[in-house]
Amino acid sequence: MKEGFLIGGGLILVGLALQLSVGAVAWEAFAWPVNGIVLAGFMVMLTAMVYLRKKVYAFEWMTTYTAAIPAMVYAVALTIIMGVTRQEVGGSWLNDMLSFWPFVLIYVYLTVILGLTIHRRLRKIFRGGGSMKRDVPFLLNHLGLFIALTAATLGNADMQRVKMICGVGEPEWRVMTEEGAIKEMDIAIELKKFIMETYDSGQPKRYASEIQILTKSGKNIETTIDVNKPYKVDGWKIYQYGYDMEMGAESQISILELVSDPWLPLVYTGFLMMLAGVLLLVTYTRWRLKRLLPIGGLLVVALAIVSYMIPIVRSTTLVPALQSPWFFPHILVYIVCYSLMGVAAVLAIYGLIKRPLPSYLLPLTSSIVYVGLIFMTFGMMFGAFWAKEAWGHYWSWDPKETWAAITWTSYLIYIHYRLLPHHKPRLALWMLIISFVLLQMCWWGINYLPSAQGTSVHTYNM
Repeated sequence: MKEGFLIGGGLILVGLALQLSVGAVAWEAFAWPVNGIVLAGFMVMLTAMVYLRKKVYAFEWMTTYTAAIPAMVYAVALTIIMGVTRQEVGGSWLNDMLSFWPFVLIYVYLTVILGLTIHRRLRKIFRGGGSMKRDVPFLLNHLGLFIALTAATLGNADMQRVKMICGVGEPEWRVMTEEGAIKEMDIAIELKKFIMETYDSGQPKRYASEIQILTKSGKNIETTIDVNKPYKVDGWKIYQYGYDMEMGAESQISILELVSDPWLPLVYTGFLMMLAGVLLLVTYTRWRLKRLLPIGGLLVVALAIVSYMIPIVRSTTLVPALQSPWFFPHILVYIVCYSLMGVAAVLAIYGLIKRPLPSYLLPLTSSIVYVGLIFMTFGMMFGAFWAKEAWGHYWSWDPKETWAAITWTSYLIYIHYRLLPHHKPRLALWMLIISFVLLQMCWWGINYLPSAQGTSVHTYNM
């Protein structure tokens, strides 16, 4: 484990040296075909490391838990810094973590470990030493995460997000890029009518745009763009983004966002593999029947408390962004997840107080965490699919998303640590408590962080 922390520390020092010498990571330089070349080179490098593993100790060592755990600890620590600081493109080192070399190098290192671990498990299967019950969910989870990470990172430079301001009766083909430049599109859009419905309080219930789309390929399309209901044409998805706030229902303009994401199918492939794999994780749980009744009682109480503390679930005046088929499943699985992790935290505290440590406690808490992680992963994936339909991006490192990644990874650290042959039981229990504290930051703590004020899309007025 010391080797892992030393290597992680060394990568941070190298990252700081790069930050001082060459500046921030220039992601725009990785646009196609550069990102394709980098991906091919990355895969060749991983393959070479696999074949050299018997000659180079470090390559074989990187497939072990003692390499993965420190890497995840560093990833969590750097992501926490990202979660407590306001992020902006072109900001200072800690205010633009996505372009901060230490942050990038740690995540690249984690991806290398992930790739080598997948290779190791595949070799084991091909030699006939694996178990389908364990290997299938393992590969679905790890390979899915590897595909999603690499495709999302390298494909980010090819994603285009532009905004178009359409007026009634005035076809528009010009858009504004994220850098503020004006460019012409192969698509012209004319606003026919802006639609707004409100609640009795005056809060928007629905806003949409009846538009006509003209393309150079000869298409003439009339459709309605709603929040959460984008329209796809010629490789672009068109989203309802905004309107004239002062005019409200009388707005004569509509702000549309057009998004092109050519790497999305590959990212979604990774997501779906993870969802399939995490479902199979339930086969690892070892519930003891005599413990089900008290745990079930604790879970019911926890569910009631959590449901009460999330007033958005009971709201009858949801803003348009929340009126989505993904809303209920996203909230429901997170409620169950929070409740399970709460029960695990209570048991961890009990275990730290109780001496000697009951023999059943760690297996029981691990079973609960496995199930909780299943719901947490489903919650994250449902949220990603929902975000793509609502805002055009499945992951934007919004403060809420950042803390969700922190929490998810912290529980993964616990799971991997428990798999070490000589782990320390009380340290494992402390990990559960720390992870639950991080979960509180994800749940409600971000509302009080400066990093989320006025920037988070997860803040709504009910």
